[in-house]
Amino acid sequence: MYKSIKRLATLLVLSGALLSAKADTVTPLFSSAGTTTNNSISLGLPEAGATENIVGNSAWAAPLAGSSWVSYTTSGSTGAGFFSPANGTAVTFSQTFSLSGPVTSAYLDVLADDTATVILNGVTIYHANLGGSYPTCSSLPIGCLTPTEGLFNTAQLAPYLNDDGSNTLSFVVYQEAGSSFGLDYAGGVTVKTPEPGSLLLLGAAFAGLALLKFRS
Repeated sequence: MYKSIKRLATLLVLSGALLSAKADTVTPLFSSAGTTTNNSISLGLPEAGATENIVGNSAWAAPLAGSSWVSYTTSGSTGAGFFSPANGTAVTFSQTFSLSGPVTSAYLDVLADDTATVILNGVTIYHANLGGSYPTCSSLPIGCLTPTEGLFNTAQLAPYLNDDGSNTLSFVVYQEAGSSFGLDYAGGVTVKTPEPGSLLLLGAAFAGLALLKFRS
C-alpha cells in the first residue's frame, strides 16, 4: 500500500511538471502580396487589383525587416506604369492569422503613405491622422518615414487578440495629399503552447495514476 501511495505521489509530481512544459510559438505578421488582402475591387476603384509588392517611393523609409511595401496597384515609385490614387481614397488591407495559447508578447510596427488607421479584430487601436500636415506623407504617426512610424506593444495589442482561434488585423490606408500610396507593417505574436511530446507523456502519467488506483 505504501509503495502504491509513493508511486501516486511521484506520478502526480511528474504530471505537474509535464503540465508546465510549454514552448514559445511565434506567429509572424508582415505585409506582402502573399499575406495581405485588400478591398479595392469591392470599392470599384480605378486600377483596383489584388495586393502586390511595390517599389517604394525614394522618399519613404525602407521596408521593415521581413516585409514589403504593398498596395492595390503600382502606386509607390513614380515612373512607367505608375498610378496615383485620388485624394480621399481609402483602401483597407488585412491579414488573418490563428493563435492557439495564451499571448505572452506582441508587437507591431507600421508605415503608410499618407497615413493609416489600425484595427484589430474589429477594434480600432489607432486612428489615422487625417486633415493634418503632409510635407512627406503624414507629419505625425502613422506616416512613411521612420520618425512617424507607428509602434505598438503587448499592452496595446494583447487585450484584443483571440488566443484560441482566428484573428484579423486591418489597416485603412488614406490618400490625403500627394501622389504615392502604400502600406508597410511587420510584427509578431508569441503564445505559450504545450509541447506535443509532453502531452503524450502527460496522458501516460494519468493512465498510470488510474491503474495504480485500481490496483490499490
